[in-house]
Amino acid sequence: AIDGVCPHLGCVVKRADDGFECPCHGSRFAPDGTVQKGPASEDLPHFEVRVNEDGELVIDRGRTVGPDVRQVASG
Repeated sequence: AIDGVCPHLGCVVKRADDGFECPCHGSRFAPDGTVQKGPASEDLPHFEVRVNEDGELVIDRGRTVGPDVRQVASG
């Protein structure tokens, strides 16, 4: 799961044709969250996603993962 909060000043980004954009200060991010244009200097983080024992999808905002991770196996 990709964070929808711009790391620059905490504005909520919105979906754009080519990724995400911050409506507050104009930062732009690729579809994978990589910063393409500042003032943001950090990529959008990705959070761990897993399915719990009840079959519910859980996004753990306390655990970041690489942009290539799609789901952490439950266990």
